Amino acid sequence: MAKHGLTVAKAKKSEFKLVWGFVHAMEALFDGRGGFVEEWWTWPDDDKDYKMMRKIQKELDCDEDDEQIVLEFVKRKFREANYCGSFGRILFNCETLIDNCCDPKLDHLEFKPSIMYAERIALEKVEKIIARDEKKGRSADKIIESIKARIEESKKEDEE
Repeated sequence: MAKHGLTVAKAKKSEFKLVWGFVHAMEALFDGRGGFVEEWWTWPDDDKDYKMMRKIQKELDCDEDDEQIVLEFVKRKFREANYCGSFGRILFNCETLIDNCCDPKLDHLEFKPSIMYAERIALEKVEKIIARDEKKGRSADKIIESIKARIEESKKEDEE
C-alpha cells in the first residue's frame, strides 16, 4: 500500500508566543482585566498592552473611550501574531498532527494505537522473527541480518 508523506514547516516557539499574546490580549479586551472594551484604561500602568493602547491613543490624538484605539490595537496585535502566517502555520501543524497521530475514534487527544503501542508491536515482530529463524537453525548473526532486511523493506514501502 502506497503511503503519501507531507512535509510541513513547523511553527516555532516564538510564533506560538505571538499567537498566545494575541489571544490573551483579546481575552483581556472582551472578558478579562477591565471587563469591557471601554475600560481598558483601568488596566495596570505596567501592563504591556495598556502601554500599547496609550501609545495608540497619543498617535490618534483621541479620548480614552474612542473605539479607534481598540480597533487599531486589535489590528496591530493581529499583525504581530500573524507574522509570516503564524496563525495558519500553527493551525495547519495542529491539524496535521491530529490527523496523522491521534486516534480518530476518540473525542480527546490520544495517540493512534499503532503509535502508542509501537514499541510493543515492534518487539512482538522481532520475537516472531527470532523464533521462526531459530527453528530453521539460523545463528544470531543471520537473525539480525533478517531483521535488518525487514527494516529496509519497510523503509522502501514507506517511500513508495
